[in-house]
Amino acid sequence: MPRTPKKNAGKTDEATARNADPQQADDSNEAEHPRHEISVVTGANGRFGKELIRMLIKRGDTIRALVKRREIIIELPSGVVPYVGDINDTKVLNDAITGADNVFHLAAIVSAYGNPTDEVVRVNVDGTRNVLDACEKHGIKHFIFTSSSDVYGSKRKEILDENAKLMPNDKYGYSKMLAEKVIERYRQTVPYTIFRMATLYGQNFEGSFFKIFKAIKEQKAYIIGNGMNHLALLHVYDALQAFVLAKESLSNMGKIYNLSDGEAYTQEHLLNIAADMLGVPRPSRHMNELMVKFIAKERGLDTDELRFLTSNRILDISKVKGEIGFSPSVSIRRGATELVEEFNRKGAAKAK
Repeated sequence: MPRTPKKNAGKTDEATARNADPQQADDSNEAEHPRHEISVVTGANGRFGKELIRMLIKRGDTIRALVKRREIIIELPSGVVPYVGDINDTKVLNDAITGADNVFHLAAIVSAYGNPTDEVVRVNVDGTRNVLDACEKHGIKHFIFTSSSDVYGSKRKEILDENAKLMPNDKYGYSKMLAEKVIERYRQTVPYTIFRMATLYGQNFEGSFFKIFKAIKEQKAYIIGNGMNHLALLHVYDALQAFVLAKESLSNMGKIYNLSDGEAYTQEHLLNIAADMLGVPRPSRHMNELMVKFIAKERGLDTDELRFLTSNRILDISKVKGEIGFSPSVSIRRGATELVEEFNRKGAAKAK
């Protein structure tokens, strides 16, 4: 079993944990930023986890990061206290959560593609229950969970608020729905906030979009169906702002929030924006969804990416705006410009 920091609360032990790995040793961090709270981040080596950790450090938090493998520690920002193990390892969870204030539970299998259903459930549902057990045991002040708009199902005609019926139609969305139900059972003992997140884009979330840009640039892109389906998006910067607002708010305990930029983009509109920014003709050829499935592999699209392109969801975010003051600040034009500029610099390699 991988070694983890010893279960002794206090600054000395956390400094020892840092010094155990030279890549993470940075004792100046706590001196420069007075300790505000101790926050645990599961899934810390993921794309969103790394960005969240950087933001929390800037705000003065001491961060304990749960990672699956020791070699991943080098990827963490300096000053983070690493705990090596799986969210189904109760000892590691208890070690990491003892004495902490907040837990940001990001760890999950996010791709249904290539992952068996029992493994998705083991990680996304059973793992969440294990984290909650540790939170309950150690009196965590706030548990913040990344759910997904996939709990609503991929194709809905109505505008979806948080009371809309949950109708997941894939194993990832189903596992997130089950995880939410597990969390709600801890309502009396673990203060929580659940975010049903739209598809993230922005820094470190370029890969799938680069595949689409490549097809558009080579004039091989098709509009799927009539192109009028609505795609829900959220820039990673806005997602980070929402998580920080949730952490600092007292009014959102035991609440579930939709989280997107609040806009209703159609597939065709987004393809047109990308084409205009790439300086190539807009896609004009249509293809039905069934046929697209046959050519998706040729375009390098996996089933998760195809499911996003064919989804139809409009998320109502009035609740998160009203209760925690969330206000999306990154427009699709600005966000798309960043992506296209990055694609032009290095996208050819990433899109292959």
